[in-house]
Amino acid sequence: MGGVGFQQLFIFVFAFIAYKFQREIRLSAPSDKRSKALQLLYVEYFVLTLITVRIIFRLIEYSQGLDSTIPNHEVYQYIFDSLPMFIALVVFNVFHPGRIMAGKKSNFPSRRERKNFVRRYSNDAISMRPNQDSSTYFPMPEEHAYQAKTEPSIPNYGYVK
Repeated sequence: MGGVGFQQLFIFVFAFIAYKFQREIRLSAPSDKRSKALQLLYVEYFVLTLITVRIIFRLIEYSQGLDSTIPNHEVYQYIFDSLPMFIALVVFNVFHPGRIMAGKKSNFPSRRERKNFVRRYSNDAISMRPNQDSSTYFPMPEEHAYQAKTEPSIPNYGYVK
């Protein structure tokens, strides 16, 4: 129980820091960038609320022990544990930070850049490199082709440049 409570403490600390950041954004950021950042912050607040619901459920479950009805009925696990985390994953996929924060000065590659990267490497010549157990092969672009290591004491699995 202490670990779950400790986790909730850090969620409160994170939420406090995020709220201070939100206040800074409202005061200093231009309106076009502000709306994107605030949208992502609101999504994070919502997800933190879902995680808090899950943590409260876990605290109640652990405080009642193994003889309570919570561990014996899966419906409680689905509603208060799995469902909030599933909703959080869906929300972060809909409001993905890479889409919201994409831009010319962003470190996130745009969707077009990712598609061009996949097309470029899928059309190139592909060489094969064995994995650690040598039973399957993983394709690699030609520029990172397999290079043999010749020391007999180490298995010859190959190294990437």
